[in-house]
Amino acid sequence: MRFALIILGCLLSQVAMAQHDVILRTNGEEIQAKILTVGPEAIRYVRRDTASTDTLRIAATEVFLVRYANGTRELIKQPAVASSGLVGLSRSEAMRQGTADARKYFRAPGTFWGTYGATLVNPLAGLVTGVAVGGSRPPTHNLTVPDANLLQNPDYVRAYRQQAKNQKLGKAAAGFGAGMGTLLVVVAVILNSTTHW
Repeated sequence: MRFALIILGCLLSQVAMAQHDVILRTNGEEIQAKILTVGPEAIRYVRRDTASTDTLRIAATEVFLVRYANGTRELIKQPAVASSGLVGLSRSEAMRQGTADARKYFRAPGTFWGTYGATLVNPLAGLVTGVAVGGSRPPTHNLTVPDANLLQNPDYVRAYRQQAKNQKLGKAAAGFGAGMGTLLVVVAVILNSTTHW
């Protein structure tokens, strides 16, 4: 009898651990996550379907509903917008807005750390990784914007992507530089600690 209770307890604990929060986006996509904060502008969460523990952020305008592990649901109220932020924007204004929003909202922490790690393993691999990752165009689902309607303006999206790509390239260069600096310090310490020939 004890054995059966222990097995039942183990199974129930596994079921309890498998529960998770779900973010339902406005496009119908479901994200299985652990919700950290729900704010008026953004929702911070950690994905459950990957091994990564990075804290991610999604604009509240892209979220329709949050379903918590305990069964409660929270409907995310969308701010009343009279019209899209695109009305009346010239091409240069849309591009300027896209650049400013990319500086404010775009994040790519994996670019720095990926290049840094690859450089520590092999400097040539770090250079190749930095060029490949830094030179790649960010996909549309990584573009975090304050208003999803802005993504319908091609000038805005082009400027946002260009600025995001520049930021990724800068982070890749910083990762490569930090990796090379770390390697040089390690080599200097090793050479300094050995006896002279």
